Amino acid sequence: MVGCLTFTSCDKFKDVGNPSKIANISATVKITLSVQTGDPTPSSYQVKLTNFAERYEVVTTADQNGVINVDNLIPGIYTVTVSSEVASNGFTYNFNGNLVNTVVVKNGSELVVPVSASKSGSIVFKEIYYCGSKTPTGGSYFRDQYYEIYNNGDQVQYLDGLCIGNLNPQTATANMPVYSFEHPENFIYFATIWQIPGNGTTYPLAPGESIIIAQMADNHKIATLNPSSPVNLLSAEFETFVNSTSLIKDNPAINMRMAFWPAPTPQWLVTVFGGAYALFYPKVAIDPAKYITPVGSTTKIFKVSNEDIVDAVELVNDATKVSLKRIPAVLDAGANFVSGTYTGQSLSRKVKTTLPDGRIIYKDSNNSTEDFEVQSTPIVRRNGAKIPSWNTWSK
Repeated sequence: MVGCLTFTSCDKFKDVGNPSKIANISATVKITLSVQTGDPTPSSYQVKLTNFAERYEVVTTADQNGVINVDNLIPGIYTVTVSSEVASNGFTYNFNGNLVNTVVVKNGSELVVPVSASKSGSIVFKEIYYCGSKTPTGGSYFRDQYYEIYNNGDQVQYLDGLCIGNLNPQTATANMPVYSFEHPENFIYFATIWQIPGNGTTYPLAPGESIIIAQMADNHKIATLNPSSPVNLLSAEFETFVNSTSLIKDNPAINMRMAFWPAPTPQWLVTVFGGAYALFYPKVAIDPAKYITPVGSTTKIFKVSNEDIVDAVELVNDATKVSLKRIPAVLDAGANFVSGTYTGQSLSRKVKTTLPDGRIIYKDSNNSTEDFEVQSTPIVRRNGAKIPSWNTWSK
Protein backbone atom coordinates (compact mmCIF):
# COMPACT_ATOMS: atom_id res chain seq x y z
CA MET A 1 0.00 0.00 0.00
CA VAL A 2 1.17 3.52 -0.72
CA GLY A 3 2.19 6.00 1.93
CA CYS A 4 1.35 9.56 0.97
CA LEU A 5 1.39 12.45 -1.43
CA THR A 6 4.40 14.64 -0.70
CA PHE A 7 5.74 18.01 -1.69
CA THR A 8 9.43 18.45 -2.40
CA SER A 9 11.61 21.25 -1.04
CA CYS A 10 11.42 24.73 -2.57
CA ASP A 11 7.78 24.07 -3.55
CA LYS A 12 8.82 22.42 -6.79
CA PHE A 13 5.70 20.22 -6.70
CA LYS A 14 2.14 21.24 -6.06
CA ASP A 15 -1.10 19.38 -5.47
CA VAL A 16 -2.80 18.55 -8.78
CA GLY A 17 -5.99 20.13 -7.52
CA ASN A 18 -8.35 17.33 -6.56
CA PRO A 19 -6.80 13.94 -7.42
CA SER A 20 -9.80 12.14 -5.95
CA LYS A 21 -11.81 13.17 -9.04
CA ILE A 22 -9.35 11.29 -11.24
CA ALA A 23 -9.70 7.51 -11.54
CA ASN A 24 -6.80 6.33 -9.40
CA ILE A 25 -4.84 3.24 -10.36
CA SER A 26 -2.20 1.09 -8.67
CA ALA A 27 1.13 -0.36 -9.77
CA THR A 28 3.60 -2.85 -8.37
CA VAL A 29 7.23 -1.79 -8.06
CA LYS A 30 9.75 -4.65 -8.10
CA ILE A 31 13.36 -3.90 -7.18
CA THR A 32 16.14 -6.01 -8.69
CA LEU A 33 19.27 -5.53 -6.60
CA SER A 34 22.78 -6.02 -8.00
CA VAL A 35 25.68 -5.86 -5.51
CA GLN A 36 29.27 -7.02 -5.32
CA THR A 37 30.24 -9.95 -3.11
CA GLY A 38 30.72 -8.71 0.45
CA ASP A 39 28.63 -5.57 0.02
CA PRO A 40 25.76 -5.04 2.48
CA THR A 41 22.13 -5.05 1.40
CA PRO A 42 19.38 -2.66 2.54
CA SER A 43 16.65 -3.57 4.99
CA SER A 44 14.26 -1.15 3.22
CA TYR A 45 14.04 1.20 0.26
CA GLN A 46 12.43 4.57 -0.36
CA VAL A 47 10.29 4.36 -3.50
CA LYS A 48 9.23 7.59 -5.18
CA LEU A 49 6.96 7.90 -8.22
CA THR A 50 6.91 11.36 -9.76
CA ASN A 51 4.57 12.58 -12.49
CA PHE A 52 6.29 15.79 -13.58
CA ALA A 53 3.59 16.79 -16.07
CA GLU A 54 0.91 16.78 -13.36
CA ARG A 55 3.34 17.86 -10.60
CA TYR A 56 2.20 14.87 -8.59
CA GLU A 57 4.40 12.66 -6.42
CA VAL A 58 3.86 9.56 -4.31
CA VAL A 59 6.41 8.24 -1.82
CA THR A 60 6.37 4.95 0.02
CA THR A 61 8.72 2.35 1.52
CA ALA A 62 9.53 -1.16 0.32
CA ASP A 63 10.96 -3.77 2.66
CA GLN A 64 14.10 -5.83 1.99
CA ASN A 65 12.18 -8.09 -0.40
CA GLY A 66 11.93 -5.13 -2.76
CA VAL A 67 8.28 -5.48 -3.79
CA ILE A 68 5.64 -2.86 -3.03
CA ASN A 69 2.12 -2.22 -4.29
CA VAL A 70 1.59 1.51 -4.86
CA ASP A 71 -1.95 2.91 -4.80
CA ASN A 72 -3.36 6.40 -5.42
CA LEU A 73 -1.59 6.93 -8.74
CA ILE A 74 -3.14 9.07 -11.44
CA PRO A 75 -2.57 7.79 -14.99
CA GLY A 76 0.41 9.38 -16.70
CA ILE A 77 4.14 9.28 -17.30
CA TYR A 78 6.29 8.69 -14.20
CA THR A 79 9.87 8.68 -13.11
CA VAL A 80 10.36 5.96 -10.51
CA THR A 81 13.27 6.45 -8.11
CA VAL A 82 14.45 3.87 -5.59
CA SER A 83 17.06 4.67 -2.95
CA SER A 84 18.53 3.40 0.30
CA GLU A 85 21.64 3.87 2.43
CA VAL A 86 23.65 1.46 4.57
CA ALA A 87 26.67 2.24 6.76
CA SER A 88 29.13 -0.67 6.84
CA ASN A 89 32.88 -1.27 7.17
CA GLY A 90 33.62 2.44 7.48
CA PHE A 91 31.81 3.37 4.25
CA THR A 92 28.38 4.63 3.34
CA TYR A 93 26.82 2.49 0.62
CA ASN A 94 24.25 4.28 -1.51
CA PHE A 95 21.70 2.15 -3.35
CA ASN A 96 20.03 3.89 -6.28
CA GLY A 97 18.00 3.02 -9.33
CA ASN A 98 15.38 4.63 -11.53
CA LEU A 99 13.02 4.30 -14.45
CA VAL A 100 12.41 7.47 -16.46
CA ASN A 101 9.46 8.42 -18.67
CA THR A 102 7.56 5.28 -17.74
CA VAL A 103 3.95 5.11 -18.90
CA VAL A 104 1.58 4.06 -16.10
CA VAL A 105 -1.99 4.05 -17.40
CA LYS A 106 -3.19 0.52 -16.68
CA ASN A 107 -4.24 -0.65 -13.26
CA GLY A 108 -1.82 -3.26 -11.93
CA SER A 109 1.17 -2.25 -14.04
CA GLU A 110 4.46 -3.87 -13.01
CA LEU A 111 7.50 -1.57 -12.80
CA VAL A 112 10.86 -3.31 -12.50
CA VAL A 113 13.62 -1.03 -11.20
CA PRO A 114 17.25 -2.21 -11.31
CA VAL A 115 19.20 -0.98 -8.28
CA SER A 116 22.94 -1.09 -7.67
CA ALA A 117 25.30 0.21 -5.00
CA SER A 118 28.10 2.75 -4.85
CA LYS A 119 30.23 3.92 -1.95
CA SER A 120 30.23 7.59 -1.01
CA GLY A 121 33.61 9.16 -1.58
CA SER A 122 35.28 11.68 0.68
CA ILE A 123 35.58 14.32 -2.06
CA VAL A 124 32.22 15.87 -3.01
CA PHE A 125 30.79 18.84 -4.85
CA LYS A 126 29.67 21.16 -2.05
CA GLU A 127 28.34 24.15 -3.99
CA ILE A 128 27.90 24.87 -7.69
CA TYR A 129 27.25 28.30 -9.15
CA TYR A 130 26.63 28.00 -12.87
CA CYS A 131 23.69 30.18 -13.93
CA GLY A 132 25.53 33.53 -14.02
CA SER A 133 24.33 36.99 -13.03
CA LYS A 134 22.85 40.14 -14.50
CA THR A 135 24.89 43.30 -14.98
CA PRO A 136 23.68 46.71 -13.70
CA THR A 137 22.39 47.47 -17.20
CA GLY A 138 20.53 44.17 -17.52
CA GLY A 139 23.17 42.32 -19.51
CA SER A 140 24.19 38.68 -18.98
CA TYR A 141 27.43 37.78 -17.19
CA PHE A 142 28.85 34.25 -16.94
CA ARG A 143 32.52 34.55 -16.00
CA ASP A 144 31.78 34.17 -12.28
CA GLN A 145 30.90 30.46 -12.46
CA TYR A 146 32.61 28.31 -9.81
CA TYR A 147 32.61 24.91 -8.10
CA GLU A 148 33.39 24.23 -4.45
CA ILE A 149 34.91 20.81 -3.68
CA TYR A 150 34.85 19.61 -0.05
CA ASN A 151 36.51 16.84 1.97
CA ASN A 152 33.46 15.18 3.53
CA GLY A 153 35.45 12.30 5.03
CA ASP A 154 37.70 11.84 8.04
CA GLN A 155 41.05 11.38 6.29
CA VAL A 156 43.33 13.77 4.38
CA GLN A 157 42.76 13.51 0.63
CA TYR A 158 45.24 14.58 -2.05
CA LEU A 159 43.86 16.56 -4.96
CA ASP A 160 46.84 16.05 -7.27
CA GLY A 161 45.55 14.66 -10.57
CA LEU A 162 41.87 15.13 -9.71
CA CYS A 163 39.81 15.84 -12.84
CA ILE A 164 36.63 17.84 -13.19
CA GLY A 165 34.54 17.95 -16.33
CA ASN A 166 31.14 18.53 -17.82
CA LEU A 167 29.29 15.79 -19.62
CA ASN A 168 27.94 15.35 -23.11
CA PRO A 169 25.24 16.34 -24.01
CA GLN A 170 25.97 19.66 -22.37
CA THR A 171 22.27 20.42 -21.85
CA ALA A 172 19.57 17.93 -20.88
CA THR A 173 17.87 16.41 -23.90
CA ALA A 174 15.66 13.50 -24.88
CA ASN A 175 17.91 12.89 -27.91
CA MET A 176 20.67 11.03 -26.11
CA PRO A 177 23.71 9.79 -28.04
CA VAL A 178 23.97 6.13 -29.01
CA TYR A 179 27.23 4.17 -28.73
CA SER A 180 28.25 1.10 -30.70
CA PHE A 181 30.20 -0.76 -27.99
CA GLU A 182 28.77 -3.11 -25.36
CA HIS A 183 27.40 -1.84 -22.06
CA PRO A 184 27.60 1.92 -22.66
CA GLU A 185 25.66 2.35 -19.39
CA ASN A 186 28.87 1.50 -17.51
CA PHE A 187 30.49 4.79 -18.53
CA ILE A 188 29.88 8.52 -18.44
CA TYR A 189 30.88 10.79 -21.31
CA PHE A 190 32.80 14.04 -20.97
CA ALA A 191 32.65 17.01 -23.31
CA THR A 192 35.62 18.69 -21.58
CA ILE A 193 38.01 17.82 -18.74
CA TRP A 194 40.32 19.97 -16.58
CA GLN A 195 42.90 18.50 -14.22
CA ILE A 196 44.62 19.67 -11.04
CA PRO A 197 48.44 19.52 -11.33
CA GLY A 198 50.82 18.21 -8.64
CA ASN A 199 53.27 15.43 -7.83
CA GLY A 200 50.90 13.32 -5.76
CA THR A 201 51.16 15.08 -2.39
CA THR A 202 51.30 18.75 -3.45
CA TYR A 203 47.70 19.64 -2.59
CA PRO A 204 46.39 17.92 0.56
CA LEU A 205 42.81 18.58 1.61
CA ALA A 206 42.05 17.92 5.26
CA PRO A 207 38.60 16.91 6.55
CA GLY A 208 36.35 19.99 6.62
CA GLU A 209 38.47 21.91 4.10
CA SER A 210 37.31 22.94 0.65
CA ILE A 211 38.74 24.32 -2.56
CA ILE A 212 37.22 26.66 -5.10
CA ILE A 213 37.62 25.97 -8.82
CA ALA A 214 36.74 29.16 -10.67
CA GLN A 215 36.22 29.75 -14.33
CA MET A 216 37.97 33.06 -13.64
CA ALA A 217 39.46 33.56 -10.15
CA ASP A 218 38.96 37.31 -9.93
CA ASN A 219 36.86 39.73 -7.90
CA HIS A 220 33.84 39.79 -10.19
CA LYS A 221 32.28 42.67 -8.27
CA ILE A 222 34.73 45.27 -9.60
CA ALA A 223 33.58 47.94 -12.02
CA THR A 224 35.40 46.48 -15.05
CA LEU A 225 33.69 43.09 -14.63
CA ASN A 226 30.21 43.04 -13.05
CA PRO A 227 29.41 45.14 -9.96
CA SER A 228 26.18 43.12 -9.64
CA SER A 229 27.97 39.78 -9.45
CA PRO A 230 27.42 37.99 -6.12
CA VAL A 231 31.00 36.68 -5.78
CA ASN A 232 34.61 37.66 -5.19
CA LEU A 233 36.71 34.66 -6.25
CA LEU A 234 40.21 36.00 -5.58
CA SER A 235 40.58 33.38 -2.82
CA ALA A 236 39.97 30.50 -5.24
CA GLU A 237 42.58 27.76 -5.19
CA PHE A 238 42.30 26.88 -8.90
CA GLU A 239 41.09 28.46 -12.12
CA THR A 240 40.55 27.32 -15.69
CA PHE A 241 42.75 30.09 -17.05
CA VAL A 242 42.56 30.89 -20.74
CA ASN A 243 43.72 34.37 -21.76
CA SER A 244 41.16 34.88 -24.51
CA THR A 245 40.25 38.54 -23.80
CA SER A 246 41.88 41.54 -22.15
CA LEU A 247 39.45 41.22 -19.22
CA ILE A 248 40.95 37.87 -18.17
CA LYS A 249 44.03 38.08 -15.94
CA ASP A 250 46.28 35.32 -14.64
CA ASN A 251 45.13 35.54 -11.02
CA PRO A 252 46.86 34.11 -7.91
CA ALA A 253 44.88 30.88 -8.25
CA ILE A 254 46.75 27.85 -9.60
CA ASN A 255 46.12 27.20 -13.28
CA MET A 256 44.55 23.85 -14.03
CA ARG A 257 45.60 21.69 -16.96
CA MET A 258 43.34 21.44 -19.97
CA ALA A 259 43.26 17.63 -20.21
CA PHE A 260 40.56 17.10 -22.85
CA TRP A 261 39.32 19.94 -24.98
CA PRO A 262 37.96 19.19 -28.46
CA ALA A 263 35.87 22.39 -28.60
CA PRO A 264 37.10 25.18 -30.90
CA THR A 265 36.99 27.77 -28.09
CA PRO A 266 39.16 26.90 -25.07
CA GLN A 267 37.25 28.93 -22.48
CA TRP A 268 35.44 26.73 -19.93
CA LEU A 269 32.01 28.31 -20.16
CA VAL A 270 29.57 25.60 -19.16
CA THR A 271 25.91 25.98 -19.98
CA VAL A 272 23.89 28.35 -17.80
CA PHE A 273 20.92 26.02 -18.32
CA GLY A 274 22.35 23.31 -16.05
CA GLY A 275 25.10 20.89 -16.98
CA ALA A 276 26.12 17.52 -15.58
CA TYR A 277 29.49 17.42 -13.80
CA ALA A 278 31.78 14.75 -12.39
CA LEU A 279 35.04 14.37 -10.48
CA PHE A 280 37.44 11.48 -11.03
CA TYR A 281 41.04 10.36 -10.71
CA PRO A 282 42.24 8.85 -14.01
CA LYS A 283 44.01 5.50 -13.74
CA VAL A 284 46.35 6.49 -16.58
CA ALA A 285 47.26 9.83 -18.12
CA ILE A 286 44.44 11.27 -20.21
CA ASP A 287 45.25 11.04 -23.91
CA PRO A 288 42.98 13.47 -25.80
CA ALA A 289 43.57 11.47 -28.98
CA LYS A 290 41.68 8.54 -27.42
CA TYR A 291 38.28 10.11 -27.87
CA ILE A 292 35.16 8.35 -29.08
CA THR A 293 32.22 9.58 -31.15
CA PRO A 294 28.57 8.60 -30.84
CA VAL A 295 26.87 6.75 -33.67
CA GLY A 296 26.11 9.18 -36.51
CA SER A 297 27.99 12.05 -34.88
CA THR A 298 31.38 13.73 -35.18
CA THR A 299 31.31 15.05 -31.62
CA LYS A 300 34.49 14.08 -29.78
CA ILE A 301 33.93 12.86 -26.23
CA PHE A 302 35.97 11.09 -23.57
CA LYS A 303 34.48 8.11 -21.75
CA VAL A 304 35.28 7.24 -18.13
CA SER A 305 34.17 4.13 -16.24
CA ASN A 306 31.50 4.64 -13.59
CA GLU A 307 33.83 2.86 -11.16
CA ASP A 308 36.36 5.70 -11.41
CA ILE A 309 33.91 8.51 -10.59
CA VAL A 310 34.43 10.21 -7.22
CA ASP A 311 31.29 12.36 -7.33
CA ALA A 312 28.72 13.36 -9.96
CA VAL A 313 25.96 15.95 -10.02
CA GLU A 314 23.17 16.30 -12.58
CA LEU A 315 21.71 19.79 -13.13
CA VAL A 316 18.99 20.68 -15.64
CA ASN A 317 16.90 23.60 -16.91
CA ASP A 318 13.78 23.02 -14.84
CA ALA A 319 11.40 20.37 -13.48
CA THR A 320 10.38 19.25 -16.98
CA LYS A 321 13.94 18.08 -17.69
CA VAL A 322 14.63 16.12 -14.48
CA SER A 323 13.97 12.78 -16.16
CA LEU A 324 16.43 13.48 -19.02
CA LYS A 325 19.38 11.75 -17.37
CA ARG A 326 22.99 11.90 -18.57
CA ILE A 327 24.42 10.35 -15.41
CA PRO A 328 23.59 6.71 -14.51
CA ALA A 329 21.34 6.33 -11.49
CA VAL A 330 24.03 4.52 -9.49
CA LEU A 331 26.07 7.76 -9.56
CA ASP A 332 23.21 10.26 -9.34
CA ALA A 333 19.63 9.07 -9.20
CA GLY A 334 18.13 12.58 -9.43
CA ALA A 335 18.71 16.08 -10.74
CA ASN A 336 18.29 19.65 -9.56
CA PHE A 337 18.01 23.21 -10.89
CA VAL A 338 17.81 26.89 -10.00
CA SER A 339 14.91 29.15 -10.95
CA GLY A 340 16.39 30.42 -14.22
CA THR A 341 19.40 31.79 -16.05
CA TYR A 342 21.44 34.76 -14.77
CA THR A 343 19.58 34.77 -11.45
CA GLY A 344 22.75 34.73 -9.31
CA GLN A 345 21.50 31.59 -7.52
CA SER A 346 23.53 28.52 -6.61
CA LEU A 347 22.94 24.95 -5.50
CA SER A 348 24.55 23.84 -2.24
CA ARG A 349 24.74 20.44 -0.59
CA LYS A 350 22.49 19.96 2.45
CA VAL A 351 23.99 19.54 5.91
CA LYS A 352 23.61 16.00 7.23
CA THR A 353 25.17 16.44 10.68
CA THR A 354 27.59 18.60 12.64
CA LEU A 355 30.27 16.78 14.63
CA PRO A 356 31.25 17.82 18.20
CA ASP A 357 34.36 19.56 16.85
CA GLY A 358 32.19 21.68 14.57
CA ARG A 359 33.07 19.88 11.34
CA ILE A 360 30.10 19.51 9.02
CA ILE A 361 29.20 16.30 7.22
CA TYR A 362 27.11 16.91 4.12
CA LYS A 363 24.38 14.70 2.76
CA ASP A 364 25.65 12.42 0.00
CA SER A 365 23.04 9.88 -1.10
CA ASN A 366 24.03 10.08 -4.78
CA ASN A 367 20.76 11.82 -5.56
CA SER A 368 21.03 15.51 -6.47
CA THR A 369 17.30 16.05 -5.98
CA GLU A 370 17.62 15.09 -2.34
CA ASP A 371 21.18 16.22 -1.60
CA PHE A 372 21.13 19.83 -2.89
CA GLU A 373 19.06 22.93 -2.24
CA VAL A 374 18.74 26.26 -4.05
CA GLN A 375 20.47 29.26 -2.48
CA SER A 376 19.44 32.81 -3.40
CA THR A 377 23.11 33.85 -3.32
CA PRO A 378 26.26 31.75 -3.68
CA ILE A 379 28.59 31.92 -0.68
CA VAL A 380 32.21 30.91 -1.03
CA ARG A 381 32.95 28.30 1.67
CA ARG A 382 29.43 28.38 3.09
CA ASN A 383 29.05 27.11 6.67
CA GLY A 384 32.64 27.92 7.53
CA ALA A 385 34.48 25.40 5.35
CA LYS A 386 38.21 25.79 6.00
CA ILE A 387 40.89 26.96 3.59
CA PRO A 388 43.82 24.62 2.84
CA SER A 389 47.11 25.68 4.45
CA TRP A 390 48.89 25.86 1.07
CA ASN A 391 46.51 28.59 -0.12
CA THR A 392 48.64 31.53 1.09
CA TRP A 393 47.09 34.18 -1.17
CA SER A 394 43.70 34.08 0.54
CA LYS A 395 45.11 35.13 3.93
